[in-house]
Formats: sequence, structure tokens, C-alpha cells
Amino acid sequence: MLKTQSISAATSAATRISEIRLVGRGGQGVVTAGDLLGQAAVREGRWAQSIPTFGPERRGALSQCTLRISDGEILLKCSSTTPTALVILDPTIWHFANVTLGFQPGGILVMNTAEPPDAIRDQLLAGAHGYRPATEDFTLFAVDATAIAIEVIGRPITNTAMMGAFVGATGLIGMESVAGVLRERFGAKGEANVDAAKAAAERLVAAS
Repeated sequence: MLKTQSISAATSAATRISEIRLVGRGGQGVVTAGDLLGQAAVREGRWAQSIPTFGPERRGALSQCTLRISDGEILLKCSSTTPTALVILDPTIWHFANVTLGFQPGGILVMNTAEPPDAIRDQLLAGAHGYRPATEDFTLFAVDATAIAIEVIGRPITNTAMMGAFVGATGLIGMESVAGVLRERFGAKGEANVDAAKAAAERLVAAS
């Protein structure tokens, strides 16, 4: 059975803002994923804010996006510093950049990888790539979004699959809201992207 967890414990009770950091490489649709998840949240009557973080780097370099979802107005206008959820779209970018900066206790990490989630967690906590998360109190989910994207869409673009993985792992947004924005954004290719999102949500595996 798929293990799910609310991230409300890692979200400010006063402001009810959930802060999500999406991380990948340029060209993988990181910014698009953040924007579309925000649109899906707005469809559900909430406030959302998406802020990309990238410079004049080449395609394939580090790309990040901050997504905030709230029941009320969001006054912050800065990139993520205290994420309650991390969504890693690329299976190797975390080997070269500390994607866990500011990660909050009780948070959720959703990783695109073909490796078992327990192996990923062990590598993170051992500092295998030169850094360790500031907290060991997090839930890690893994899904091979690259394989799903190739299988369903025909291209290794993982953003829509990882949107579905985010929905499955956090429950912060409903899948039907995500499906609606995907159909609207991608037109004739919308249904394939919806299928990729749903497949990723169904194939999530949580670390023990």
C-alpha cells in the first residue's frame, strides 16, 4: 500500500503556507511544473506563488523553482529558504548540489530515481555527496519518473510525471486539479501527460 503523509506538521500553523522546492536541470520543465502546480492549487480556491531560480546557465545546468501554497494571501516574495517539501526531477543533480538546504523537520522529499528509496536515504544521511540534510526527520519517496515519461510520453521530460508524484506523496493538491491544468496547457498531448502524472503517483515507493 502506498504510504502517504500530510506535511501540515512542517507548515506554519499561523500562515498555513506550504513551501515546496523543485530542483532539476534546465530543459526538464522545472519552472513549468512549479507554475502548473500553482495553477492547480488556485483551481481549488487557494493562493499560490511560483518563483523560478536560474541564471544564464546552459541547458542541463541546475534549475530550481519555489512553489508556495496557502489558504491565505502570500506576502513573501523570495525564493525558498525553509522548504517543507522537496521535489527532485533529475536523478543525478543531487550528487552535485545540496538540494536539501533549509529542509524542515517533518518534510517530504520526492525523488526521481531508479534506485530504492532506502538506498537514497542512506546516501543522504551518510553525506555520500558532500552534504547531509540538516534533519533526519523526513519521509522520502522514490519513483522512476524518467522511465514513466519515456514509456507514456515518449520523451525523458519528467516534469509532469513528478507533478503526479508530488500529488501522491503530499496530498496537497488533488489529481483532478492537476489533470485539468495539464489538459489545458498541453492540448492534444494533455492526456498523455495526465497519464504520466497518474502513473507516477501510483508507482511511488516510500523509504522504510
